Amino acid sequence: MNNINIAYCTDSNYLEHVAVSITSVILNNIYNSIHFHVFLYDVSTEEQQKLQSLSQQITIYNISKNELVKYSDSLNKKITHINRSMYIRLSVPRLLQGIVDKFIYLDADTLCFSDISKILNINIDSVVCAVTPDSLNKENMLKNQKRLSLTSQSYFNSGFLYINVSNWLKTDTENKANRILLSSENRNLIYPDQDALNLVLQNQVLWIDPKWNYLFTWMNDNQKETFFYNKESLPYIIHFTGARKMWYQEHTGLAQDIYNFYKHFTPWASTPLKSYKYKMRVNDYRIYAKSLFRNKQFFQSLKYFLTYIKLKLVKK
Repeated sequence: MNNINIAYCTDSNYLEHVAVSITSVILNNIYNSIHFHVFLYDVSTEEQQKLQSLSQQITIYNISKNELVKYSDSLNKKITHINRSMYIRLSVPRLLQGIVDKFIYLDADTLCFSDISKILNINIDSVVCAVTPDSLNKENMLKNQKRLSLTSQSYFNSGFLYINVSNWLKTDTENKANRILLSSENRNLIYPDQDALNLVLQNQVLWIDPKWNYLFTWMNDNQKETFFYNKESLPYIIHFTGARKMWYQEHTGLAQDIYNFYKHFTPWASTPLKSYKYKMRVNDYRIYAKSLFRNKQFFQSLKYFLTYIKLKLVKK
């Protein structure tokens, strides 16, 4: 039986969510041989032990501060819900050299819904990695192409990467991405490491079915509450993109119900969901107002909209 290797990178803030993601993979792949490689930064021994207790098929790697000190937090100023631990993914192929030949990299905000053994049928011998699009809209893809002056007509999302370790190292992908990230001319990098990887890996990737990394933001409100019930169209992996994650108590719905189901099987089962109100950004109030209005909660909608207007004026 061929082994499927999956890597995650996280700090203490996202450890619980990695555990939930791993659990979703395990419960949907009980007949597959899967090994998880989890790269941790700034996670206590106690929390590491909790993660390790989840499965014997988890290997933990501690990342030293020296690996990440070069990445300034200012690189992330445009996207406040991430931190420098996201850059660990660039070094994972180097750190797994001699241990695995190929592996799937997954972001923490992903859930698996299917048997993923078909990944072994995808040939990545002649490319650095297999990738999925960041958008299903051609105009959005062209915007990113123009923004970064890409020769490729497509732009991938780096929350899922099926990586050929040898080819990643041969093409010096990590160092090339770092040169872009650490350059003083990186003002156009809205999604720093994702943008850098798109620049470095132009025409060196294999595009595969978006069902391997289906973005939650591609769904409309109705689909977000019904996606689970059609087995034929259900993606292998759903990537819950955006700042308003289903693991915040305010974001109720089908996604949160499924997240809580998988969470029940982790050592974090009794940990309550955290509130999103301390992370609210200006545009969140506008989005909440629209959502509440659609649900005919007019008073709450007005309250959020007035707060949005007030904050918008203060920002100016």
